[in-house]
Amino acid sequence: MQPTIKELLPHFQNWQDLSAFNRLSTPIWVFNMTDHNIWWGNEAALHFWEAETLADLVARDFSTDSIIVRTRLQEIFSHTSQGERVEEHWTLYPNGSPKMVVMTFTPVMVEDDKKAVLIEATLQSPDVLDHRAQRILEAVRYTPLMISTFAMDGRLLAQNPAAANVHDQGNNTQITLETRYNDPEILKRILGRYKNRKRFRTDLMVQTSLGERWHTLTAEIGLDPVSGGKVVVITEEDITQRVQAEEDLHRLNLDLEKRVTERTRKLSLAQQEAETANESKGNFLATMSHELRTPLNAIIGFTEMLRHQIYGPVNDRQVNALKDIDQSARHLLELINELLDASTIEQGELKLYEEQFDLDQLVNYCRATFEIETIKKDQTFKLNNAVSGLSMLGDARRFRQILTNLLANAVKYTPEGGDISLVIARDKHLKLVFTVSDNGIGIPENRLHDVCKAFTQAASSSWAAGKGVGLGLYITSQLVAAHGGELKISSKEGKGTKVSVIVPREKILD
Repeated sequence: MQPTIKELLPHFQNWQDLSAFNRLSTPIWVFNMTDHNIWWGNEAALHFWEAETLADLVARDFSTDSIIVRTRLQEIFSHTSQGERVEEHWTLYPNGSPKMVVMTFTPVMVEDDKKAVLIEATLQSPDVLDHRAQRILEAVRYTPLMISTFAMDGRLLAQNPAAANVHDQGNNTQITLETRYNDPEILKRILGRYKNRKRFRTDLMVQTSLGERWHTLTAEIGLDPVSGGKVVVITEEDITQRVQAEEDLHRLNLDLEKRVTERTRKLSLAQQEAETANESKGNFLATMSHELRTPLNAIIGFTEMLRHQIYGPVNDRQVNALKDIDQSARHLLELINELLDASTIEQGELKLYEEQFDLDQLVNYCRATFEIETIKKDQTFKLNNAVSGLSMLGDARRFRQILTNLLANAVKYTPEGGDISLVIARDKHLKLVFTVSDNGIGIPENRLHDVCKAFTQAASSSWAAGKGVGLGLYITSQLVAAHGGELKISSKEGKGTKVSVIVPREKILD
């Protein structure tokens, strides 16, 4: 079992344990760190501390020692190994008179297991410093930190070269804390913090030989090694570059915030203009679509009557011309209807009139319509309904439009002699799936993600040019989504296209 630190350190239960040290001429005493007082001292220590008796020495009050002194003693006790000693240069103040000494510390324990240090002190001549003190003084001379000492009435007592170069205020006797920092309350504020056992620290603008500079100022209350009285020790660090960088960053953030605000305002205006333009476009399309359909229906109607010779006989050449007029008018009417649907969707005015309808009737309509269309192009049309007898809940007219658009696209983009099919079945999740397939020209892979956008044609070849305005799949996808369904498209250029409409289970009535 490892011994504890208390078992490793020398332990003194009473003063008599240290009586042998009385024969030495070197001042030796034991400092009780727990109670922060001298626990014992030899005859030389009594002389050093100018005490009449040992009882007088141990009764001395050290409660005014700074937190720095207390912390250093704790560090020496905690970090010194068994048998080792620590040697440091200190300035002590017996009865207020400064004495420069080299002190050797040895961690020990005293009665009731209290932490203590055995101290051996060697007096130093004020004119001859040991090498450590010399090096510290030289470091203070060359450090860029500005260090100054002020008397308790505010007078400057000393400053290192860095402080002297920066402040350069002439005769030191004329310099005070108040004049250097242009603050008549600064000494009062420093002492107020010290009274509350808190360190004074602030950032302030200082007039220096380099002009106005920002300094971080830290103040401590210490003891003067010459007079033994209390002094104010000021440490300053130039933080002008940091403050300027922070101000530049603040200005940059303000500028960025202003630009973001302005950009947001412009985007908001642009969005409002776009919405207004879109609304105007929708209104225009809706109005024009209604205005154009009326004369077109008249043209189609009169053409039909002329072809059937209601107004008199016509020859074969005239019949063919009337047939072309009828086909062109119907194609134009189809485009106008698509524009009207697209306008309704974009304005959010698409309405579904849901009802229960017979799926077989929808399938039969598709078979009757596209058997004729495919025969005209010498195409093969296959229809496989694996769910005969089902009913659906939805807008029957709009659902017929979905399948009509998909089959019309298949016929349109499949050359003569091609194959087209419509398969209706249920998947493993019991959802209803309508699949329209063809072996036509197909869709390039890089265009698949755009085919359901308005005014985008599914095919891009010259053969397909002029076969529509690119609204069929857009309208179809919106109608499918309105029914809660999903539209999936797969295609390979030159190999054909497969489009699936997946209807959720809640729309199926078994």
